[in-house]
Amino acid sequence: MWHALLTVLGLSAAAIAFTVAAGKALAARREPARTLKLTASSLFHSGTIFLLGTPAVYSAVGTVFGAPHLAALLINTVGLLCVGHAHLMAVLWHPAHGDGEPPRRQVLAWAPLYGGTVLAMAVLYALADPAGEARPLLFAPDYVHSPQVLAFHLVYFAALFAVVTATVLRCRALLASQGPRLTPELRRCVREFALAVALDLAHVCCVAAAMIGAAGGLRLDGLAEAAWLTTAASGLVANYSLVRLSLAARRQERRDHQTLRPLWQTVVRADPQLVLAPGLLWGGWDTRIALSRRLVEIRDGARSLSPWMSSAPARAVEQLARRGFVGFDLVAAQAAATLLYAADARGNGRPPADSATLLAALPGEDVPATAERAHLVLVARHLDHPVVLEALVLARRARAGAGVGRR
Repeated sequence: MWHALLTVLGLSAAAIAFTVAAGKALAARREPARTLKLTASSLFHSGTIFLLGTPAVYSAVGTVFGAPHLAALLINTVGLLCVGHAHLMAVLWHPAHGDGEPPRRQVLAWAPLYGGTVLAMAVLYALADPAGEARPLLFAPDYVHSPQVLAFHLVYFAALFAVVTATVLRCRALLASQGPRLTPELRRCVREFALAVALDLAHVCCVAAAMIGAAGGLRLDGLAEAAWLTTAASGLVANYSLVRLSLAARRQERRDHQTLRPLWQTVVRADPQLVLAPGLLWGGWDTRIALSRRLVEIRDGARSLSPWMSSAPARAVEQLARRGFVGFDLVAAQAAATLLYAADARGNGRPPADSATLLAALPGEDVPATAERAHLVLVARHLDHPVVLEALVLARRARAGAGVGRR
């Protein structure tokens, strides 16, 4: 009954992990970010642990290769690599690295530990040469009196403890960093990540307790069989924190896409040909693609309105700001007023602005590329702001007055 439950849990969790890993891998193909690749790889390793920890699969691996308890070596190896993914992720999160070049010094410093641990476990497993009936997941307590098996587990425990400690300390340093402030979502993600990695030590406690009990004649087989769940669960919880962060980013993308709609309608209405041709059907479900398309169309639309961009609305916003109007962003309000004025002028068939009043560039056009999305969202929020609407009234009065003066 217990093995049947473990089988159902293991296979179900493996299927979920592999499915999410496939989704992350596809996302990494569209956006080759190192964190996405690491997340996909880590989920694949977590799924592999669940699969190998299933009693039927555990026994089948040993039978097929003629090596009892070979799955124990594979589970420990994949488990260490899974924690290694978390370790590298914590390193890449450091503000000094971001998502740029990998920190080679850190990789080179820790590579001998990972490689040496895997090699030492493989050698010790071969020297132990386990024989007889291979009861699934009970390698540690069944062979506790073998010096090679004892050394096998001590090497793994020591490496796991070192890596988990280093990863948790890096997460703590990131939370206490005096560098760029983390968003609340990212701070929560880092805390969950550190907690998940620390759960790997529960595997050490479970296996060690089962080994000590077996050495003293007390069988704690259930504890030993459930120990692998802690490592796999740790990987899933760590990746859940990353997936949740990704889902939060997608929700923000959807909100920004909707917020940008009035601005998009304003700049595109005069020239519908600026709208990009429909992409692939599945691309319509990707919020990042949809948001990118909308940003491109807004930029093209604003560029097409440049001949009608008069300096009058921007000057009016500045005058209102000097009069004491507060609660708005000056540059965003100037950009919103300028675009609304230009779109109205073009839509009503008025001639382009004369050279004396023509704006050289839209206010805020010089923002860095990384801040462009946030800037345009802010511009969109100012389209119906009272100071923008008042500035448009002043600019139109000035235009009407100038028209009367010319007569």
